[in-house]
Amino acid sequence: MMKLWKGTKAYTERTNLIDLTLLSVCSLALGVLMGLLTSRKKKLQTGLIAGGVFAATCVPIMNKFLDITEEIAEGK
Repeated sequence: MMKLWKGTKAYTERTNLIDLTLLSVCSLALGVLMGLLTSRKKKLQTGLIAGGVFAATCVPIMNKFLDITEEIAEGK
């Protein structure tokens, strides 16, 4: 648990504008996925688009976070 906490702290120190933008778009897509209150005809289309945006923005964020936690675990 401490490794994750240290990884989170190191991640926040290394973030830049692109990371914050990706995080915002990722959160927006997750909000759309959670709140799908559209009509039945548009629900599948909206869910697929929001799911794609969520996956496309979440992957780079998690990749950077996991790289940082791996560096910490190795003691770099």
